[in-house]
Amino acid sequence: MVNVKGEGEEGLLRPGSRFGDCQVERLLGKGGVGAVYLVNAPGGEQYAVKVLRPDIAGSDPDYKKRFVHEAEFMMTLRHKNLVTVYDAGDDPEMGICYIVMEYMPGGSVKDRLCEHGAMPISEAISIAAQIADALGMAHFQGVIHRDVKPDNILFSADGVPKLSDLGVAKFLKGATSATETMQGIIIGTPAYMAPEQMMDSSNIDARADIYSLGVVLYEMLTGKRPNDGSTVMGLLAKAIKGEELPDVRTMRPEVSAAVAYVLSLMCSPKPENRPETSRAVADLLVRAAADGLILPKKPLRTAIIRRSKTMGGRISSFFRNIADAIDGHSSGKEKGKDDD
Repeated sequence: MVNVKGEGEEGLLRPGSRFGDCQVERLLGKGGVGAVYLVNAPGGEQYAVKVLRPDIAGSDPDYKKRFVHEAEFMMTLRHKNLVTVYDAGDDPEMGICYIVMEYMPGGSVKDRLCEHGAMPISEAISIAAQIADALGMAHFQGVIHRDVKPDNILFSADGVPKLSDLGVAKFLKGATSATETMQGIIIGTPAYMAPEQMMDSSNIDARADIYSLGVVLYEMLTGKRPNDGSTVMGLLAKAIKGEELPDVRTMRPEVSAAVAYVLSLMCSPKPENRPETSRAVADLLVRAAADGLILPKKPLRTAIIRRSKTMGGRISSFFRNIADAIDGHSSGKEKGKDDD
């Protein structure tokens, strides 16, 4: 049991107070459900302590369970690109529910985007590939993150990107002793959600995280979200329609065709068109960055029709006829070759 002395308002900590054997140095961040503090251990080590607001813990048992499950499961996971969780607890007497984590002094991807805008292409791809590998391990263990976004990718003192905050994760059957998922409830951050997650957060798999990471990569490359300015209802409408994201090269032409192609796969509206695993995504990104990815040839007919859709949805029968004629001519040439 942790003995909390000198706690702040609403049962949260305050600078100078004690957290067990540690001393609270300062507040790192605060949100609607709790806060994260930097604490100093007697030996000089520093940790981040996430504290759930007691009123949330008392009024929303489901959220409290998800909060505890984040810690319990993260304590079993070890990956160089996952924030390490060391301890967790629920102290009813003190009215505090907490998680003790690795302190990440390098800020977040969101911080870097706010301060500097778009990242160098090689840096953005490297971060995305490393986080994809971490997601691959989590997925293998039966966990879907459900909230991959710039705020949740943090940097260590030496600049290593690490994924944090599994507080809204979905634990697949067999991954944990209990699974709390509310059907029909949107869980996550809408601007980064896959279309299927927008419609039902409980009925998703690893490919939803792949989509979210793709949106983060898009933002790292361009400095803006692909759906920047859209309302939640607008995002939901796009999800229902199955709209594709705009080509990243329209905002950053120097992005290679290979990287743009991998990004389009990650953010495909249909999950069946995305890579099946996050580790496959990591491999594709590394190969694309090294110019070692052979791109498939896009059928001309598909290219013409897709281009027409982007021009307001007016798909001219004229272009359809041209595409059919070219397709037929190409087929005739191939048939002639075969006959030879």
